[in-house]
Amino acid sequence: MRAVLLLLIACTVGGHLFAQKINFGKKTRVTRFDKENNKFAKVDKDGNIDQKLDVDQLFEMLDWNGRAIDTTMKKKGYLLMQKDIDSTSSMFQYSVTDHKEDGPTTIRSFVYMDATVGEMKGRMITYRTYDKQEFSDISGYLLSHNYQRTNQFEMGDAKHSVYTNGTQTIRVKVTTTQLKTKQTFTSYELELGK
Repeated sequence: MRAVLLLLIACTVGGHLFAQKINFGKKTRVTRFDKENNKFAKVDKDGNIDQKLDVDQLFEMLDWNGRAIDTTMKKKGYLLMQKDIDSTSSMFQYSVTDHKEDGPTTIRSFVYMDATVGEMKGRMITYRTYDKQEFSDISGYLLSHNYQRTNQFEMGDAKHSVYTNGTQTIRVKVTTTQLKTKQTFTSYELELGK
């Protein structure tokens, strides 16, 4: 009976626990309870779950195995939305919605595709965000790492730009979509591969 009572108290208290501060000697890590995944997740300096992916991490993911990518995406709060696998290719799509109390909601998606033809293997990663500030940070990264635009063209509502630093190439796609209500949304997409 005592164990049931303790479990009931723990569940009641746990239901109201939304943040915790963990001290590791001199280092302090702040986490927030992620109700969707029923666990604590790492948060940024503003107390939001850190869901952004930077360009360096995207390039690293080109060499990761599927399990490492899946673990990382789930720890960041992303949900696996689509999974297609056949004998020569596979495609995994993850998405996350970042609700902010004092700002707009941001949607992000991450897709990686693997293809095999004979002895050749390749991977393509696409990362999309609707956050203009995040795109500004990505553009700053490209400038500070000596990426030069080598091609630019329009296709439908999307503006494509291809950047390279001599060894790595990134395609940046900016798409503006207008709804029937005349409200517009702009998505910023990075595409890279090997």
